[in-house]
Amino acid sequence: MTTSSTTGNSIRVAFKANNGKYITSNSDGNVLQASSDAIGSNENFQMYLQGEDRVVALMASNGKYVSNQQDGAVPLAAIADAISPTEQFTVEDWDPKIVVLFAANKKYIQLVDPTAALQAQGSPADAATFEIVLLSESSTPVETRLSAETPPTASPSPRAATPLSATPPSAFTVCFCGTACTRDEGEVSRDGSDKNIYAPATGYIPVRIHKEITGDLRATTPSVTVRGVGENDWAVPRDNSEPLVFNAPLNADPSLLSYVQSYSGGNQYSVPTQLDGWSAPALALHGANLAAASGKNIYNFIGHSRGAMEAIMAAWFIYFYGPDDVKHIPINIFAIDPVPGTGEWWGIFTQLPPNVVNYVGIYAWDMCVQPIDKPFMGLVPRPNGLMTGKLNEATIYNSWWPNKWKYIADNYVLTDPLKVGTEPQPTNYELYACRGRHSTVAGNYTADGKYDAANVSETVAPVPELVYKMARGYLTQWGTTFQTASASQQRVLALRKSINTFHRDFDIMGGGGTRTSALTARPYVRRLSSISGLNPFNSYYMDNVVGDPPYKMVYPVTSERTDAGWVKWNFL
Repeated sequence: MTTSSTTGNSIRVAFKANNGKYITSNSDGNVLQASSDAIGSNENFQMYLQGEDRVVALMASNGKYVSNQQDGAVPLAAIADAISPTEQFTVEDWDPKIVVLFAANKKYIQLVDPTAALQAQGSPADAATFEIVLLSESSTPVETRLSAETPPTASPSPRAATPLSATPPSAFTVCFCGTACTRDEGEVSRDGSDKNIYAPATGYIPVRIHKEITGDLRATTPSVTVRGVGENDWAVPRDNSEPLVFNAPLNADPSLLSYVQSYSGGNQYSVPTQLDGWSAPALALHGANLAAASGKNIYNFIGHSRGAMEAIMAAWFIYFYGPDDVKHIPINIFAIDPVPGTGEWWGIFTQLPPNVVNYVGIYAWDMCVQPIDKPFMGLVPRPNGLMTGKLNEATIYNSWWPNKWKYIADNYVLTDPLKVGTEPQPTNYELYACRGRHSTVAGNYTADGKYDAANVSETVAPVPELVYKMARGYLTQWGTTFQTASASQQRVLALRKSINTFHRDFDIMGGGGTRTSALTARPYVRRLSSISGLNPFNSYYMDNVVGDPPYKMVYPVTSERTDAGWVKWNFL
């Protein structure tokens, strides 16, 4: 591990935390706590800029650098004499003039009771937020505020020298659209899709994310969109689509190349295809080839509905069909309500491949009215060996069945995350339950999750805004750079509070404020699965596997719930 006692340009700052207190190093062991009412010498930090990638090191008033001790097992403390990765933190914009800090152990800094100590153990949903107050040499605040996207010009420190800086990540982001969605979904209205059903701050989230990365809907680098199943690329023309990329740089199995050919180019609008989803592998292979051809060293995938399922398939195609210098490139997946639909579920989307290093899944709680919501059974893929401390290598299963590509992952089936068990929690594998329906979590803010723009509801909008902010937060953490600042002006905690305070529309979406029914088989509870195959009964009740919601959060459940899964869930 490289360490350094030299630093780059520096700025004197104080940090005001979301509890209204300033961070101070005036405690036993120089542990950092958000507990001071005013700025004094112990609340001063010299922030040394470690290159141009928003990485900083912090020196406290005792002349020591702030260190993430024991990889986040204990609070941050000002104890280090030199800078190593343990003393480096990434500053990420969260809200206007508000930032979060991300440590080298891939965790966000949060405030830990009872002393409001700073500790690197949080997810984006738990991250503490800070206002960075610029200070003069006399330690008095100046007017300007610092954000990660618009840093002020730094003055050279008296001890300035060559900064320690890692090579900035080089990420290519693929945004997979959901069924029946175009690549300008939510930005341009068309027959059957009014852009005004989407929250203004978020649009249709996969498309809006791409637009805010590139500044141009039709751009293909450093991110790209992939059209949805059964749709053409754009609102105009309505009768044609662009050719898909199948043949390179991935060396796909001939059975897969034969299967996908009919889904490239021409008029791909098809209601039957929207129902059966058979074009999804073609779109996944296309997205995988675009990523593999990008020349980047990180692939970030975000998808909604079948687009989220395609992201997992694309990762498998890269792992098994990619050149040696591509197949092990790390892949991060942000999945918004992944739904394969009815029919056969394949191992190439029920199991994460070895090259996926982070998985975040958002699952809609109120997509639960049976039997009409049965086709929207949620996919919860099995964590891979990297996440569970098990074997993290897979070999192709050469099935004798036609379309052998469907079964290439069947040699690599790990523990079902939804079953009862006592295994250690997986790392970098996060599952979130969220109020709303399948379309709500992707940007739709109508009161019923349907498609009439006359029925939009401001009390529903916090769900799309929260998921949008989480998507930006995770993608930024994984190396994606945004040209455009977040369009949501609401803070995360305020959005979560609103969701759990004004929940009437969400209750109605899912069949009422209580989900216990005199009817059998819990008709107002969503089903989830991690099991490949055709058996429609291979599923779990969502209110079983997630465990008990926090008592302060309003998630209607049934009295029959039992058997929580071994993987712990988060509630938004």
